[in-house]
Amino acid sequence: MTTSKYSIVTPDLTVTALQASGYKSTAHAIAELIDNAIEANAPLVELFAIEALDRPNNKGRHRIEKIVVLDNGDGMDKDTLRHSLRIGAGTRRSRKGMGRFGVGLPNSSISQCDRVDVWSWTNGPDNALHTYLDLEEIRKGLDEVPEPKLAPVPDEWYALSEGLGFTGTLVQWSKLERVEWRGAQATLRNTELLIGRIYRRMIADGRRIKLVPARGWAALDGARDTKANDPLYLMAPSSTPEPFDEKPMFRPAGGGNTGSVGVEKFMVRAHDGKDHPVYVRSSVAVDAARRPDVDGAEWPANVSPTAKPGDTPWGKHAARNQGVSLMRANRELALDAGWVNSYTPTERWWGIEVDFPPALDEVFGVTNNKQAADIFSGLAHFDWKEEAAGLTWEEFREQLRDEGNPRLPLIEIVYHIREKLIPKLRSDLEVQTQGTRSSRKRHQDVEAKVEEAVKRRNRETQPSLTTKLSQETTPEESEDIQLQSLVQTHRYTPADAQRIIHETRSQGKHVRLLTSKSPESPSFFNIEYQPGVLQVALNMDHPVYDHLIAVLDQDIEGATKEQLAERLRTAADAFKLLLFSWARFEDEQPEAPRKRAKQMRQDWGRIASEFLAADGADDEDEG
Repeated sequence: MTTSKYSIVTPDLTVTALQASGYKSTAHAIAELIDNAIEANAPLVELFAIEALDRPNNKGRHRIEKIVVLDNGDGMDKDTLRHSLRIGAGTRRSRKGMGRFGVGLPNSSISQCDRVDVWSWTNGPDNALHTYLDLEEIRKGLDEVPEPKLAPVPDEWYALSEGLGFTGTLVQWSKLERVEWRGAQATLRNTELLIGRIYRRMIADGRRIKLVPARGWAALDGARDTKANDPLYLMAPSSTPEPFDEKPMFRPAGGGNTGSVGVEKFMVRAHDGKDHPVYVRSSVAVDAARRPDVDGAEWPANVSPTAKPGDTPWGKHAARNQGVSLMRANRELALDAGWVNSYTPTERWWGIEVDFPPALDEVFGVTNNKQAADIFSGLAHFDWKEEAAGLTWEEFREQLRDEGNPRLPLIEIVYHIREKLIPKLRSDLEVQTQGTRSSRKRHQDVEAKVEEAVKRRNRETQPSLTTKLSQETTPEESEDIQLQSLVQTHRYTPADAQRIIHETRSQGKHVRLLTSKSPESPSFFNIEYQPGVLQVALNMDHPVYDHLIAVLDQDIEGATKEQLAERLRTAADAFKLLLFSWARFEDEQPEAPRKRAKQMRQDWGRIASEFLAADGADDEDEG
């Protein structure tokens, strides 16, 4: 065929466009083929990664030469098969299933390979119809999908496949020029986690997606069914490492207006004027996922009880599933990491899922390749306060409603997730490990410095209240008072409370720094005068904790220089605001109380100087 010099699109440009179809990875492209199989009602989908027999590389490793997806679904007739390989035509435009436009087969295939062959049959694989696309032929001017011809499925598939049925489809990629991985095992291993996550609900409902590595026409060891990979970690069984492969690693958490914990329902209007439900589901890790000392749920013997939770096999698994999962028609579109603080290890221990129907595709901004919801994801960092220009949230929402702003339904969901749900989940995680040894270590250096300063002041001043109380109580009474405070007031477990008391006593300390939740208290820290122990509890429900203490206390592992610098700027700004809040407090007082406040500030400043200089003073004494 001769191409006109006035053609709108040249064959070379067509090929280039097809090769850059926008798929994030080979695994995402393979998912399009699996979509088609599931849309065709296949109970079994088999994914084959086939290595060449005679082309080992210089390290002796065989290179993958074919990727094949075979299903026992409905199959296609001649006309449907031919249409399935037309670029931009598609075979589905219904919004009832997973499909967006039904154009995924040619687009995904040519993004990875130079040739795709398709066999499909509705009356036995011996009566299959075959057609193909080859980029070399398109470059030479081919402008029609070759007419399907009768071509039985090769005999070798009868032995290699488990589910070759009376109806079905086989899609084969060859000339694999753009596949990310070179070996069969690596291809399946890197595909498995994503495939298990995208189709987790269907797998949980009994759908099988089998992974088969092969060389030539012989299966290799390692054939297996894909396990569900649930970023909410509420499914069992799942691909999560033991002991959470057979039990949920998370529990439902957060709000709920549906009668179920952790499930919130929003009604969103589609472009056709009809309202559709959007469900926001949330979860948080169970104690046993992050603590080795939970009775009856101790960590496996091959995992050290002193390991950081994030360094456990299940912790590493969770690190690959961070973000807000966008679900459409029981299929995951994307796991959007734009909602997490990438430098905070604890972000892996919560999960959120936003579940919406295909009728809301335009509202959410679903892309044609079903890999993202651009409009919704674009709001992940939406700052409503900046746009509201001084209005309260309720006033801003009413303004958007009066304007008929089409973003309002999504902004309301984003507000719920960003302002309410994620802070609640993070707070739950803070409480969960507040009494562990690792959390206590963050306070011990400060406690040691304070201890030295307190000893020096004890020599120079009158006995403090805690000293007087210790003289009036027995050690047993003192321990009971401390235990009651830790368990009842600060919600530590009895075991953690006993360990903290023992730690304080064995190290000869008379001060203790804690974190605690006190939503009713306006103070950002609370003080308890216990017999022999001055106890300070940082209030995790106060903004000062989030903007100052937590920012500086977070683990720096994995944080970039830019992220660390931003944390320091955030903490510095919070400290300056704290000073101005005190200044405003003094400014609002009548003359006599203002003088007392000034005196208190000066007295506190003198003692602060001694505490901050504790190390230097000790060094001078020793010299």
